[in-house]
Amino acid sequence: MTANLTEVHEKAKSYDWEYSFVDKTPKFRTKYNIPNKGKDPFRMLVRDYMKMEAEKDDRTHGFLDGALRMGIADKMEPRFNECLKLTLPDLNNAEYQAIAACGMIISAMPNQELRHGYQAQMMDEARHAQLEMTLRNFYLKNVPDPAGWDIGQKGLYQHPGGLVSVGEFQHFNTGDPIDCIVDLNIIIETAFTNILLVATPQAAVMNGDHAMATTLLSIQSDEARHMANGYGTMMSILRNEENVPLINDALERHFWHAHKGLDALVSWQSEYGSVNRPWAYKDVWQEWIVDDFVGGYLDRLSEFGVEVPKLLGKAVEELEYMPHTTGQVFSAIWPLNFWRSDAMGPRDYEWFEEHYPGWYDRYGAYWDGYKELADPANGRLIMQELESLPPICQVCQLPCAYPALDINEFRLIDIKGKQYPTCSEGCEHILKKYPDAYTHRKQFWAKYHDWDLADVILDLGYIRPDGKTLIGQPTVAEDQKMWTIDDIRRLQVGIKDPLHGVCC
Repeated sequence: MTANLTEVHEKAKSYDWEYSFVDKTPKFRTKYNIPNKGKDPFRMLVRDYMKMEAEKDDRTHGFLDGALRMGIADKMEPRFNECLKLTLPDLNNAEYQAIAACGMIISAMPNQELRHGYQAQMMDEARHAQLEMTLRNFYLKNVPDPAGWDIGQKGLYQHPGGLVSVGEFQHFNTGDPIDCIVDLNIIIETAFTNILLVATPQAAVMNGDHAMATTLLSIQSDEARHMANGYGTMMSILRNEENVPLINDALERHFWHAHKGLDALVSWQSEYGSVNRPWAYKDVWQEWIVDDFVGGYLDRLSEFGVEVPKLLGKAVEELEYMPHTTGQVFSAIWPLNFWRSDAMGPRDYEWFEEHYPGWYDRYGAYWDGYKELADPANGRLIMQELESLPPICQVCQLPCAYPALDINEFRLIDIKGKQYPTCSEGCEHILKKYPDAYTHRKQFWAKYHDWDLADVILDLGYIRPDGKTLIGQPTVAEDQKMWTIDDIRRLQVGIKDPLHGVCC
């Protein structure tokens, strides 16, 4: 930036004043001591921002237009696109929550320099939401099976897996503003977006989806600015030693919660949603989280008293099981999905065994049985083979089936005389330390206790336009006989809350 533009930025940030026409009480009060002076590393001016982003939008929209003429949608692996029906609305939810977060942070931050940074970020998040909706519209109009794309956001907010997204991303704008920044700018955007928006597009390209790769990489080009906002805030806050233990508590809480929510979803998309896999999720996690974020970012802050999350090692251990457990859970409840859940085959078995030795002994029989039950003529569902449905964690909203179904860490926690399920040591710690943030959540299985599965599907609205065929199907095979609501009704599968009369 030239000296002249530096002077302009310095002058612009000085245009601040006290206002009396609205209530200045912040939505959430902070426990941190926030200095009035800070640093926006990017020194972003609106005129420069608008020119730069307009150029990127032109390139992205131009590519999607070209992709339509080149018939790229017909070249995508259906398995990969089906899983996107969950993960892309999930990402959209994150953008909406981040927009609200920036507004809340700007209003609560007594620091004009940092406010400028979050103003640019708010515009970024709106841009990202628009790009993702454009991509979803591209899929809806052009992929061979668009069912589910038309109800993506509604489907997300009522699906068990979608509730994981809601539970994670509401941390962006609910609670102490600095804790929200730790989650949004430090944990999610600095630690995890490289996996989500750089590594995952590699998987997209290998599965024929250049549209997703182009869109997500354009989005990721803004994330460096958001990381800078988090770093600028962190350096301001760490000037006061009293803030250090508060920062460490926030890092511990949000690192574990992000690991549960994002790692479960993204590892499933990249491994069980892929036909062609460029890497094992645990390996890119080692590169981006352990080596880059922990070994680089947090290590440089250690001289200020910032600590590495204590459960880092536990998260690494869980990654050996997490994509596979998520794959089992989502496939087992396939009638409740608004996407088609493909069966794994011999080629998949070979890849998994190479990257996760012993995979077939643990999971092979499950997938063999899953394929046998794909035809509605067999009259049986995997859900009927389970002793009971897994309880859902009160904190992360994942089923209490991790690390794996046979070695799960489910526990019931007493809070003020009521019992709440958690899936892990980390979620137990969070629930006990922040009970008011989680104890009011309602359980999916409790809502539908004693319902017939067919009625649950109808209530969710996961039916195709013919009024009888399910959106969810157990494979993506073109010659598969499609399941209907009548097929499900004949099975007389009852939903039973596994904690009915015990929990909450």
